Amino acid sequence: MWFRFFFKDPVPTEDFLIIGLGNPEKRYFTTRHNIGFMFVESLASSFGFAPFEFSKKINGFVAKGKIVEKNVILLKPSTYMNNSGIAVKAAKRLFGIKPENIIVAHDEMDIAFGSQRIRKNGSSAGHNGIKSIISELETPDFTRIRLGIGKPMPGTDIADYVLSEFSEEELEIISENKEKWAEIAKTLVSESVEAAMNAFNRKN
Repeated sequence: MWFRFFFKDPVPTEDFLIIGLGNPEKRYFTTRHNIGFMFVESLASSFGFAPFEFSKKINGFVAKGKIVEKNVILLKPSTYMNNSGIAVKAAKRLFGIKPENIIVAHDEMDIAFGSQRIRKNGSSAGHNGIKSIISELETPDFTRIRLGIGKPMPGTDIADYVLSEFSEEELEIISENKEKWAEIAKTLVSESVEAAMNAFNRKN
């Protein structure tokens, strides 16, 4: 019928959507809360993606490319961490991507710095960016790459800690992790979440 023609779901144009969470202002670029941005920027460099460009329709910065012959969109929301879901929902609709093909990289204090844990779904575990995405997508069924930033010293304010800058030594470790990050992305898009969990969730 005619209304099905006008209101049918968009035909998928990309295979995967990989989102890095962070805050868009320059002063946050090398802070712990922005390790998700660092993750997708690293993938763009490793796999030769087109440069990130701002999309008004999505409210975020988007880069397109391929990982193991899969069409992939990289996204950095410009809506600030607590409203990350707005950009993710817009990108999902625009590109017709299923929640199971959405991957979100974000900071995690409960994991040692330099380590990571891949998770298939679940609650937000108190992370406001993840909470926003679950709310906007109306499902927790998307993959998370939890990037360890370590715990603050006792008595340190949590907000101050996540918005603090990485040290030079920590930035070096992040740089050394970029090859591993590329392998994580390759495994997720070419094999499965379970395969990535088995390969990369080991304790360092």
